[in-house]
Amino acid sequence: MGYFDGTHLYEHADPRRVSTGWNSDIFNLGRNEVRSFLLSSALFWFEKYHIDGLRVDAVASMLYLDYGRRAGEWIPNRYGGRENLEAIGFLRMLNETVYRDFPDATMIAEESTAWPMVSRPTDVGGSASV
Repeated sequence: MGYFDGTHLYEHADPRRVSTGWNSDIFNLGRNEVRSFLLSSALFWFEKYHIDGLRVDAVASMLYLDYGRRAGEWIPNRYGGRENLEAIGFLRMLNETVYRDFPDATMIAEESTAWPMVSRPTDVGGSASV
């Protein structure tokens, strides 16, 4: 999907927003179109193939703007913190929507830090609550 139309359509243009561990692009979750595409893709799997759950990989690199980076290699959020507010919002929306439409679904986050209840429903304090 990177440079799909020759521009940074789905990913960030700033090199400080490229995944350092895998040297891959990071979805620009601040764009409505990107969030809609990812959410629609997830729901498609549940609706079409009747899957029981989803596993989201590399969640730590989504949640933290400074994940795997040295000082000066990342951009703080609007409050000056290291949490990726756009990714948190997306994970919250993903979990709320999946659990609403598929209450028996299992959501799994491959999260290598100590972020609590990252894949739990928001009504019990989960889904990347800060």
